[in-house]
Order: sequence, then C-alpha cells, then structure tokens
Amino acid sequence: MIVALAFLYIIPLPPYFRQLLSYRQDFLYNSQLFGDANIWRPLTLAPLNGWHAQISLLTPLAVVLLGIQLSRSELYRLLLPVIILAMLSGLLGLLQIISDPQGPLYFYRVTNNGWTVGLFANRNHAATLLALLFPMLAVYASADRGNWSKVSIGQMIAAGTAILLVPLILVSGSRSGLVGTVLGLGAAALVYRRRTGGRSVNQSELKRLNGLPTIGGGVLAISLVVLTHLVSRAEAVERLLNLNAADDERGDFWVISVELFWKYFPWGSGSGSYVQAYQIVEPTRLLDATYLNRAHNDWAETIVNFGLLGIIFLLLAVIAYGVRSYHLWRRSDNSKQSIIYGRLASALIAIIAIASISDYPLRTPTMMGLFAIFALWFTEVDID
Repeated sequence: MIVALAFLYIIPLPPYFRQLLSYRQDFLYNSQLFGDANIWRPLTLAPLNGWHAQISLLTPLAVVLLGIQLSRSELYRLLLPVIILAMLSGLLGLLQIISDPQGPLYFYRVTNNGWTVGLFANRNHAATLLALLFPMLAVYASADRGNWSKVSIGQMIAAGTAILLVPLILVSGSRSGLVGTVLGLGAAALVYRRRTGGRSVNQSELKRLNGLPTIGGGVLAISLVVLTHLVSRAEAVERLLNLNAADDERGDFWVISVELFWKYFPWGSGSGSYVQAYQIVEPTRLLDATYLNRAHNDWAETIVNFGLLGIIFLLLAVIAYGVRSYHLWRRSDNSKQSIIYGRLASALIAIIAIASISDYPLRTPTMMGLFAIFALWFTEVDID
C-alpha cells in the first residue's frame, strides 16, 4: 500500500487535473509563461525526488519479500546478525571519535564530523540504532542454549555489550538517542526472561563454569574502563541541558509544516517534495547558508507530502500496531518464542516511532531494512 501510494504521486497527469487544484495555480501560471502548460505532470512538486523516494522503498520491500519465505525459526535467527551489524556501527563510531574528524572513517561528504555516526551520516540515526540494541540484547540473553554455562556466557556478553552502549550513545551528542536509551532500557526490562538452561550441570560443565567469573570480570572491566573514559564527553547530556537558538528552530520547522499541510490540503505536496515546498514559504528570518533537508519530524513530513491520505495511512498503522501490541502483551504464555519476538518488535517499533517525532531514522536504507525485519517479527505470531 505504501509503495502504491508513493507511485500515485509520480504518475504524469493531464493538464486539466492540475487546473482543478487551487494550490497549483501559481505553477500553472508559470507553465503558461514558459509555454509548457499542456505538458503532463505528476502531483508531486519534485518529480525527480518523487522517483528517488519510490526507488528507496525497494529496500524494505525486498527485505519483506525475502523474509516471508523464511521459516519462523529462520526468521528469529536474524536477531544475532542484526545485533552484530548494530555493534559494528557502534565500534566504528568509537574509532571515529578517537581519530581525525576529517579522516577516512567518515564515509559521507555531508555528515556529523567529529561525532559517533558509525555507518550513518547522521549521529541521531546511529544513536537510535544503538538504543534499539538494549531490548534485542535482553532477548538474546534470555535465549535457551541447552545448558547453564552457555546461558550464563550469553548473559555476560549481553551485559558487557549493554554497558559499552551507554557511553557510545552519550558521546554521540544525540538527544533523541538519549531518550531512546531510556526507552530501550525500559523495554529491555519488559522483554527479558530469566532462563536456567533447563537441566542440571555435570562435572565437565562445572569445570568450564569455573572460568566464567574471569571471563565476566574481564568483559565488565573493559566496559567500565571505556565507560569512565568516554562518560566525561557526554555531549548528549550537555546538549539536553544547554539548549540554544539553533535547537529552537525545530519548533519553527514544525509550525511551518502545519502551514504547508493546509496549503497543499487535501492531496499534499507529493512524495520527496518537502524541501521544495518548504523553500516556497521559508521565512526570511530563517534564511542562512544552509538548507533544510527534512522536517525533523517524520510524522509531520508524511502528512505534508501525502495530505489526507497520509493521515489515513498513519492512523491505520497506529491502530493496527495498538491492537496487535495489546494482544501480544496480554498473553500469558511468556515463554513462547513467537510471543517474545513479537513483544520485542513491538518495543522496537515504538522506539523508532518516538524517535521519528524529532528526526527521520526511517529515511535511511539500513533502518528501513531493519524496520521491515521488526515488522515480520511483529506479525509472525498467531493472535487468538
């Protein structure tokens, strides 16, 4: 449905359709001046960007089409690769803050140089991905691995990783990442289920268990050293406590987004057109050497681009999410794997939705692909 909706806005339409839209009269007048008033044009104000938006949806669509072919157990085994991918991004961010801000570890021309962006160009997106790790690590630590020693090792690895995540998010300078961390820790407490491995410990396992305190102590010691070193650079907390004028501009962007919604009501400005729509009404007091690439509120940008249809789609998504989450969390069979992963996905989707209030994490291919996996986990369980 989302792919079809975006496609509607890039289909060329005959001129008389545009004449029926009052907010297109300025563009119609300009077309007459240039002698191309009879050219068929799509609804979106930015046709090329509309095609870019359409093509970007192929990433989550491909993940869904591949994911639905997996068995339930195969689908759940994607958890570990997702955790590893997120940790690679976090470790890259750690290397970025101790290296040259203009060095080769930053892969994008326009990026947050000097900050922990990991595999992304935006520090908020990197911090949001790390915040999503907390509930995923909790489920990983809850997994039944057959014996007590393996369960304990998994729990220690998850705990050490979680400790490392906190300073990485704090030094990212991302306030949305800080909020996501609080939400992620709360979600981790909700989805974690303590397991014992289901059988007694024999002598061979007992010998291996004797080495667990050393392993666990080493992991925690390394984590605490990194935590102590990095927490002094907790830029996210400083930015949260010390708001400046530039930070207040996001409120202005949101107010202008409401104005744009009514200006292009009911059809919206079209997919991929927010920048062009904003520039038409941009106040002179906000003009500077930079340009606004997003509304920094994906909920608002969606309804600006798609108008009334955008609101309907968002409402349908929120209602479907709420109904399914209600049935998932009220179930009493907490040990069932499909319920555990369904609740995990419910928490992950909520964190991304809240992060989208002040940012746009789902505009990146990586997060779109991961979100598709979360949606598959979310809908895999059969609700009675």
